[in-house]
Amino acid sequence: MEADFLDWIVRLDLQHYVTESFPDYTPSGASHWYIKGSPERFSSEELVKIYNNTTDNKLSKRWLWAITDKK
Repeated sequence: MEADFLDWIVRLDLQHYVTESFPDYTPSGASHWYIKGSPERFSSEELVKIYNNTTDNKLSKRWLWAITDKK
């Protein structure tokens, strides 16, 4: 399963960065993932839910938006 998950990340060309906290902003996770060209950001936990198709409606909509909004 882990190898399939990593292959999926590579096929989608997902980008990754470590998040930083600022006095007026505390990120929801230690790092975030995104589809190149899309402003939507996803935590590692959310990405696993997307891969496993166990998202709630809100996360599903965000993911669909990220896929269609990429430039």
